[in-house]
Amino acid sequence: MVIAEDAVRNSYISSHKTVSQFRHHNFPYYDQLTSIYAKDRATR
Repeated sequence: MVIAEDAVRNSYISSHKTVSQFRHHNFPYYDQLTSIYAKDRATR
């Protein structure tokens, strides 16, 4: 997860049009990838 102020996020999205295309779409393989990589995530 990326956390940024609204102005920074909006500036980035406006300059990278492909990012805004995926903002409200689901990632179809999220559940499968979670089951594969869930144990290999950073904790700190």
